[in-house]
Amino acid sequence: MHQLFLHNQRMDLLLRNEARSHVALMVLLLLVVTIVSAQTRRQAEPICTENGPKRVQVNDTDLSILGFAIGKSSLSDVQAKLGHASLVRVSNEEDSDVSICYVSPTDGTVLAFYSGAMGGWKDLTWFALWSREAAFPHAQCSASKLVSRSLSTASGLKLDISTAEMEKRAGKPTTSGTTSVKYDYLCRRKMTDEEIKRFETNNDSDATEDPYFDRMSWIEAHFKESKVARIEVGKIESY
Repeated sequence: MHQLFLHNQRMDLLLRNEARSHVALMVLLLLVVTIVSAQTRRQAEPICTENGPKRVQVNDTDLSILGFAIGKSSLSDVQAKLGHASLVRVSNEEDSDVSICYVSPTDGTVLAFYSGAMGGWKDLTWFALWSREAAFPHAQCSASKLVSRSLSTASGLKLDISTAEMEKRAGKPTTSGTTSVKYDYLCRRKMTDEEIKRFETNNDSDATEDPYFDRMSWIEAHFKESKVARIEVGKIESY
């Protein structure tokens, strides 16, 4: 009886070990499939510089306002021109974006500049224009006479334009709602030789086999009475 009991115990242990091995193998296969699928999707993304039938990124002129360009200007650059403004976190999360904002002393329009992790919390990653009616959620904005309701991006995106005018300037949106439109783009930008070297130094990793940054850019507009009451524009890059 004792020998039979030991035999059964050994068989049970072998079966459990075999089951664990099957589970481990399935997990490994699932992980491999997931990684390969992600790499395939990434390689299928359009190259930012390629000219195709569909728009793949926000135009540079959309990304610039008052001479400040996303990805090129910093929060310090903004304050050097518009004056000091309090730095505020967008949420209570430790790694949330930070922002500074300026308000028109005449019409209440707010211009807010933001920087997140991809901008090192110092370089601009997005900005937004808010009309008085849109009710900007933060009260501690600094006054600036350079901010007004007529302020626009270099491409002409601004408050008070209609849906038709919005499409004329930015094209057909990728998603539309009853009171909002959004333009979401994703493309890959090839690294320069200097960026490849910097990436290898900072990350101890070779980027020569896939020397591309993922670039995400967007425009989002919200309407009141068929006119833009709030608009934001942004761009970030990651690897």
